[in-house]
Amino acid sequence: MVPGSSFRGIELAFSSFFSPIQFQEGSFKPPEIKSKIDLPTNVDVFGQKINLSPVGQLLNPVQKAAADISSTISGLPPIRVPIPGEGAASWLLITYLDEDVRISRGDGGLFVLAREGSPLLQQ
Repeated sequence: MVPGSSFRGIELAFSSFFSPIQFQEGSFKPPEIKSKIDLPTNVDVFGQKINLSPVGQLLNPVQKAAADISSTISGLPPIRVPIPGEGAASWLLITYLDEDVRISRGDGGLFVLAREGSPLLQQ
């Protein structure tokens, strides 16, 4: 997301931080496509072995097409999508903050974030 405008309000008397932000544009990374299907050579079904080699040979054209699509898509830049109107505005209020955890409230709900490597995550 690309923010268009943002500002941060800090009220020291109440120990609160208010950060409204408005987004102008979002971006999506192209999906990663696996180009190879790994099949076992044999499958045991009700005690009977079934050879899957012919199925693997039938999948070769599909795997080649998937590889072509994957190489084409992997070179594309992220897709940028404009976000119109006021519906892209959001806000976040930090309720609690210390060196290991941050608790925030916003128009998207309640967020509890722990710092990576925090001893709180080891419990």
